[in-house]
Formats: sequence, C-alpha cells, structure tokens
Amino acid sequence: MPVEPTPRRRRLGAELRRIREALGWTQEEEEEASRLGYRSFSTVSKIEKGVQGLKIQQLPHFFEVYEITEPGLREGLRDLVRRAGEPNWWQRYEGVVDDPLGDYLSLVESASSLFVFNPAAIHGLLQTPQYCRAVTEGSRAWRTPQDIDGFVSMRQEHQTNMLERDPALKIWAVLPEGLLRQEVGGRPVMRAQINHLIDLARTVPNITIQVLPHRVGAHAGMDGPFMLMSFPNGRDLVCIESMRASLHLNEPEAVEAYRTTSDLLKSDALSQKASLPLLTTIAKDLE
Repeated sequence: MPVEPTPRRRRLGAELRRIREALGWTQEEEEEASRLGYRSFSTVSKIEKGVQGLKIQQLPHFFEVYEITEPGLREGLRDLVRRAGEPNWWQRYEGVVDDPLGDYLSLVESASSLFVFNPAAIHGLLQTPQYCRAVTEGSRAWRTPQDIDGFVSMRQEHQTNMLERDPALKIWAVLPEGLLRQEVGGRPVMRAQINHLIDLARTVPNITIQVLPHRVGAHAGMDGPFMLMSFPNGRDLVCIESMRASLHLNEPEAVEAYRTTSDLLKSDALSQKASLPLLTTIAKDLE
C-alpha cells in the first residue's frame, strides 16, 4: 500500500539502498526483487524511496537477504520501521519545515554525535535566540515576519530537544575566529552569543568548542561548510547544506575524506581550554 514518504521512511529506504548497493549485486533487477520475494523491482524501488511501507515482520527476511548481521544496524532499522508513521513534532510548523529540512531534523535526532564546521554562521544548536533571529532575517529567504517567527521558534524547539535529550548528543564545533568577530545582529547580540559559547564550553560536557585563529592561514576547511554525523549503528554521514538544498554523502570514501578534514581542523584549531581566553578577548572587544 502507498504510504506517506516521511523522513523516517526515506531514511529507512536510503539505508536499505546503500546496503543493497554495497553487496555489489550484478544480476538483473528482477532477480534482485525475487530474492526479497517481490515480483517486480519497482516494489523494491518504492520501499527505497519511502513511498511503500515495511512491516516489522518483514525485516528478518531483509536481514537474511541483505546479510545484515550487525546488532546495532538491525536495531536501528527496526526503530525506523516501528516509528515510520509517527508524527514529527515539526509538523506543527506547517510552511516552515519542508524537505530537505525535515530530513535533516530527523537525522540529527537519531545521531549520536556531530562534528560541525561552518565559516558563515555558528551552528543552530549553539545559537542564542537573538543570534538565530539575526541570521534568519539576514538570509532574506522569508516572505513575512510571521515566517521568520515560525522558523526561529522551530529552531529553538529543536535546540532544546537536542540539548536536553538522553542519551546526550555530542557536539564538536570548530569556529573560525573571523566568524566570531562578525557582528551579527550588532555588538550586544554578538557579545551575548560569544558569552553563550563560553558558558557551553565550560558547563556542558558533551559540547566541545574550538576556535580556529586567524594566524592559521589556509586550512583544511577552505572547501566550505560541512557536518559529519555519527549514528549508534556505526554508520557515518556527511551533510552539506545550502539555502535550498541539502546534500547527504554516505559513500565510505567521501565520508573518510571529510573525517580526515575534521581531524585536520581539530589539529589546526586551539584546544577548547586554549580557546576560552580568545573567546573572552573577543567578547571584551565587542563591549
């Protein structure tokens, strides 16, 4: 039966497609469908696109055919099937949360850790409400003040959910010094944002904040912003966002390249302990 392609169904389908492709099957598509007990590969394609549902009772057969033995991956797929039809909290923000933002929110909710690098803006999970509003207004992507209010409210609810969740979401951010000196929203707003980062670094064990100082010069992150997501099942994903699109990379070679980039950025940046005095200096400069 056709179903709504919810973010969880799309994630389930994308994971099954990745696993199928990783098997390196070279047979005709119809043969691949028959392995799963379907008459046509179109059924498999619909599942992978999230427009046809799976029942929990069908998963053992998929596990066998796709040679899925890893307990964490099995449980992750079971959870996606169980919760496929559950309403997402962001459905209350009609007209504000559309694809690909809904997929992004769903991914962050299920991630165990994030590495974030963005030279244009501080990551949303680390923003103050005033900084968030200034960034949103500056994007010029919204038609009315009500649109801005809705987006800011949604971002703050998402932030609260993620920072208070159990188990805790680990966040590691490398922030270029130039980003921290950009007077987003004016000096008082930016000073409050810097002080918020200092507070997070000092009081929240699962958040690591490093500053990439000007003196580093050219660095590994000059290709642009990215986020490296890790999940309880051991799979990693790279997310590259733009104003109207979001690119997700899960090929091992691509993920490894971005993991190397994140390691180099961590190495080039000041340690969290050494970053705190620089953050304090920047906050004073904004007085």
